[in-house]
Amino acid sequence: MENLIIAVNAVLPMFLIIGLGVLVRQSHIISAEAVRQANGMCFKVFISILLFYNVYTSDLSSSFNGKLLAFCVLGILAEFLAGALIVPRITKEPPARGVMLQAFFRTNIVLLAVPIITSLFGPESMGQAAVLLAVAVPLVNVLSVAALEMHRGGRPSPKKILRGVAANSLVLGALAGILALAVHLRLPAVVESAVRSVANAATPLALVLMGASLDFSKLRSSVRNLSICVVSRLIVNPALLVALAAALGFRGVALGIILLVFAAPVAVNSYTMALQMDGDANLAGGIVLLTTALSCFTLFLWIWLLKSLGLF
Repeated sequence: MENLIIAVNAVLPMFLIIGLGVLVRQSHIISAEAVRQANGMCFKVFISILLFYNVYTSDLSSSFNGKLLAFCVLGILAEFLAGALIVPRITKEPPARGVMLQAFFRTNIVLLAVPIITSLFGPESMGQAAVLLAVAVPLVNVLSVAALEMHRGGRPSPKKILRGVAANSLVLGALAGILALAVHLRLPAVVESAVRSVANAATPLALVLMGASLDFSKLRSSVRNLSICVVSRLIVNPALLVALAAALGFRGVALGIILLVFAAPVAVNSYTMALQMDGDANLAGGIVLLTTALSCFTLFLWIWLLKSLGLF
């Protein structure tokens, strides 16, 4: 029961904030055009600053686990490649393809890693998670931009994809954070305070705007695609990759981090990015909603199973 409460406390607030956005839109407090413009601002400014801050505040010198890092990076790349092969066989619509490909690998570790790992293993366990976040966040965002650019329409062009990746504000934000760490740059206290405030506001703003943008009537036509993404994200991927990790000898904190990387719901940023890059935003929002809601139960089951097997 304790593990279920941990999982619920981690994801239920997100779901409630999305519901607030739905109520705002239904109450006509904000227009559709205003929501579209606000999403653009959130994507290019708030979330980019959030990614910069997450990397900028990471301590790469502590708790470095090369084996864990290599496994997670290779696992994310494997998810991307598997999705790139499977998704085109599922749907012929380019906007849906990019969004579904994102769902195969884009995990919400930024929001879930800290509370769940801390609850399971204590605050002293966060060193390994922080190092992983500093590497995984830029990687996932580069792959996400590539996924949407590949299916943006017309014949995919490697140059166009690379250009889109290089110019993407999320990628630039994460890279700026890496550069700041590399040169040991510390922002003035007043600037860092402002950056932290914007970063703290990014996720709630993105969640509210996602709820305000959703058109639930259009989700009925995407039941098949939604189901495939949910099952893949919450059941198939973690079953394969966590089992492989356990077979390779990962235990305790490291295995808990691997579980979150591959069993967490799809990140809310996937919706914002899909909206800005001509993806199927309604499908992206539905994937975030369903994986977030169902992860309350699936994460509990995964944690309970691994604890029962003595792997935590």
